[in-house]
Amino acid sequence: MHFQIVHTTEYEYSAPAVESYSELRVRPRNTLRQVVNYHATEVFPRVPLEAYNDYYGNCVETLSVPFRHKRLIVTSRSAVETRPILDPLSGLDLSISEAVRCCWAERRELYDFLMPSVYVPITPQIEEVAREMMPAQKSFAQAVTELNSWMFKSFKYTPGVTDIRTPISEVLEKKQGVCQDFAHLMIAMIRAVGLPARYVSGYIETDAAAAAALRKRDRLAKRAIASYDEDEPEGDKEDPMLIGATASHAWVEIFAPNGRWVGLDPTNNILEGERHVQIGVGRDYADVTPMRGVFTGPEKQLLSVNVSVVRSTEEEQDRRRWEESYEPWIDEG
Repeated sequence: MHFQIVHTTEYEYSAPAVESYSELRVRPRNTLRQVVNYHATEVFPRVPLEAYNDYYGNCVETLSVPFRHKRLIVTSRSAVETRPILDPLSGLDLSISEAVRCCWAERRELYDFLMPSVYVPITPQIEEVAREMMPAQKSFAQAVTELNSWMFKSFKYTPGVTDIRTPISEVLEKKQGVCQDFAHLMIAMIRAVGLPARYVSGYIETDAAAAAALRKRDRLAKRAIASYDEDEPEGDKEDPMLIGATASHAWVEIFAPNGRWVGLDPTNNILEGERHVQIGVGRDYADVTPMRGVFTGPEKQLLSVNVSVVRSTEEEQDRRRWEESYEPWIDEG
């Protein structure tokens, strides 16, 4: 699947800022399941950008505005191709305790994703719920699937009731929050039983009509394999709109016994798939904040964020890449 993504962040200050410095993590990742065909970041006021990869392999762009400015606008434009993931939990019938033992060989490399972090404390209450949801004898695939489903059914997506400083213990108690809260809580529960888990920042396509088309494609593909259920109804099922595209989305990756990371989206009760686009991974939100920085000037500022995730054809991708890279030829005689 091909996506055109536009992510705009605007800061408006109550009085001109004297200077500012910002750090961006808005460039999608290149992974086995997604390819970034194009990316550009535009800044107003116009200043140069510098880029590097952080400790977890995420692209970080930095900018400095060394003069007075009333607004700071950052627009990230990306063209990304994603690929389907064929049942990432298939064959993972080991128990939770066996899965934990499998991780010991790579414990040093996975240490950051096993321990508590800034937004992911592991409290006795969380440990108790985690042991109940993921008992040692339950199969790995069944346990993580049921945990994903339990969070979706038990917690209500309610924007505005939490912010990034809200403790996950409060989220667990009130059973409401947003995708960042659900991701942090799920990570804490997975780490509490001794399995590595990391936070994923990204985007998700939420269009219901597009989901119906994807379901139809998958149904046709199933006809070619023996496991296809002949009794499955032909009509397209109505898909609910997924949650997460008005701003950046968040979900979880758990390290599986086969040595691969498996994506879980508790906000929508689905596994990571073609409609997810990764930006960055880390211990929690603190490692992948889309934009953060400091400025000198007024105390008050107004922040607005807008994200657009639009599916496009490959031909549209090629045309847009050509237009974006085109430089007119000038006859200097």
